[in-house]
Amino acid sequence: MSADSVLAHRTALLLRDPARAADTVSRLAERGASAAVCRLIDFELPADTLVLDEGVRRLLAGNFDWLVLTSVNTARALELRAAALDLRLFIPATTKVAVVGEATAHAVKALGAGVDFMPAHDHSARGMLTEWDQLRTGEPGSVFMPQADIASSTLRDGLAARGWDAHIVIAYRTVPAPADPFRALHAPVPDPELPQGSYLLERGQLPAAIDTLDAVFFTSPSTVDQFLSLVPAPAADLALVAIGDSTAARLRARGLEPAATALFPTPAGLIDAWEQSLRTATHPPT
Repeated sequence: MSADSVLAHRTALLLRDPARAADTVSRLAERGASAAVCRLIDFELPADTLVLDEGVRRLLAGNFDWLVLTSVNTARALELRAAALDLRLFIPATTKVAVVGEATAHAVKALGAGVDFMPAHDHSARGMLTEWDQLRTGEPGSVFMPQADIASSTLRDGLAARGWDAHIVIAYRTVPAPADPFRALHAPVPDPELPQGSYLLERGQLPAAIDTLDAVFFTSPSTVDQFLSLVPAPAADLALVAIGDSTAARLRARGLEPAATALFPTPAGLIDAWEQSLRTATHPPT
């Protein structure tokens, strides 16, 4: 634990699957903080996959100049549908790949492919549009972009404005946890062992536990909506930390001001943002 950590003896609420929260929990523990982990959302394939399946087949046939992946879940959905079609998912050598951030880049590399573009600074749809030179200055190309049902229109509008031929399909749906087991993107895994002081919460336990928490980490606009369906009026001293601009915007749209927004959509980014907000509150700039 860092000797001067302002996070010591504080607890953050993580609204995600315990297995996916493990890295964040460990990093909080290194700074003397604890975590409460409560999964509120889950992900499942759409009931009708005909359009998604067509996109998978066209991808494997090399029909697209670019594959754009904005989350690990989109890569997972492609894997599941390729397997259901008795096909092996791969990315043709003629198809370039653009990803939004490091986690998605790792998923692409696991498929044996390389990443041709990832924004260096702003890991968001806005950052992709700003930093993607091929999109801004090159000849228009064809794009396959599987996405969530609740994805923003930022990339879709940006591609259209630049004359690119975009085949955009719904790859998965965001639903209240747990997902339909027959369509779930991820198979259930045993809950990880958490460091001392950290613990799991069931959805129904959250309202009663909220007064014992110091911060909430929101990793998507949908986690904002699900949290507020359970805790419609969080206390003013509860720090609301957003993973990025779209999540911060959802908080503001719901009448709440984020205490901090992460510079990078990573566990370290969220924790750094919370820590900096506390340091600023303790020692405000003069």
